[in-house]
Amino acid sequence: MSEFLEKLKTRPLISADKVLSLRCAREQDIKVISSLLQDSLVSNADIYFESTEKTFALIANRFCWERVSSKNFGSSYYRVLSGVNIQNVISVKQKNLIQKKNNETALFYNLLTIEYDSVSNEITLVFSQGISVKLNISQLNIFMRDLDEPYPTQQIPDHFVESSEV
Repeated sequence: MSEFLEKLKTRPLISADKVLSLRCAREQDIKVISSLLQDSLVSNADIYFESTEKTFALIANRFCWERVSSKNFGSSYYRVLSGVNIQNVISVKQKNLIQKKNNETALFYNLLTIEYDSVSNEITLVFSQGISVKLNISQLNIFMRDLDEPYPTQQIPDHFVESSEV
């Protein structure tokens, strides 16, 4: 865990003008972080909670929505590995999340959104397939930073469902 957190704290190996690095300390900031992390792929091997440091961290293979101007056929889209560090975590509850053990094959989860309830001071990471992680926090403080160069992909997440009825 400490090696993972150190990687999030150190300066990325990419040029500063290409690094997306954000801090979320206000309720309205959650919407920005959530939109940037929408459709990220997160491995159960890359989710960590360090209770002594009150830190919850994950590595997300996020789709670079900030580089999409329109959905054009044949366009190149991008993904990038990003580190997410949520601080001041008092407790963690999960629903349907299978945690990786030893040599088991890692599972990947699709992060749909991040919700914040300021009354109960809870952050909820909502994944597809009914999976969620709820974090009770003492104060809102989230860091997100790209850890590598974005790489091209031809696949863009599709949120539209075809239907014969309208």
